[in-house]
Amino acid sequence: MKILRSTLLEKHGVVHGFAYDPGGPDFLKIAVAHGLKDILTVNQVHGSSVFFADGSSEKESVEADSIVTRQKGLGVGVITADCVPVLICFPDSGCVCAVHAGWRGTLLHAVTSCLEAVCGKYSLKPRDAVAAIGPSIGECCYEVGDDVASQFISATGDRDRWLSEKDDGKFLLDLAELNRIELHDAGVLEIETVNICTCCNDLPSYRRDGHGTDKMISFAGISL
Repeated sequence: MKILRSTLLEKHGVVHGFAYDPGGPDFLKIAVAHGLKDILTVNQVHGSSVFFADGSSEKESVEADSIVTRQKGLGVGVITADCVPVLICFPDSGCVCAVHAGWRGTLLHAVTSCLEAVCGKYSLKPRDAVAAIGPSIGECCYEVGDDVASQFISATGDRDRWLSEKDDGKFLLDLAELNRIELHDAGVLEIETVNICTCCNDLPSYRRDGHGTDKMISFAGISL
């Protein structure tokens, strides 16, 4: 099993990891290895809805793209194979969040939706949060057509930091940077991007391997 870490989240004492286990992640095995009872996930639908987990719901029974908990001993996670995993943690309040942001979720502002839902429910501020953006397909490999690029240009405007045009009229899109900008603009002061392209490296990549590729789980939790 390969588990990558965020230096920022480690500094704040957050139980977390970006884990790849060939053949598929074993949630319980990973949870126990990190002092957690379980890791809950949701049925990801490439949207921006948020689910607050209290440990009573069955895993993958809820359609959402962000999952949040304040329950000690419980982890929350998202499954990816190129999409952007974002772990948002509020260290002082014991709240952890996992966000799945593919291009559709990024366009729908999934990370902002999660922040707004959490801050509204628990009376927190984005400046109370720290965030880590995990391994995902990089701008080096994520080629998109004008149909996708134009949607981001219309929605976001300034494209210099996250979009470049190729000679063949295709575009290279930096989803991790788009999510970093969104976190920053929402008021999160401490953000780390784990700059590892899943397509370039020995990590699950749908773009590289197609259907049937393995998956990563990116998780955060609160130890007992």
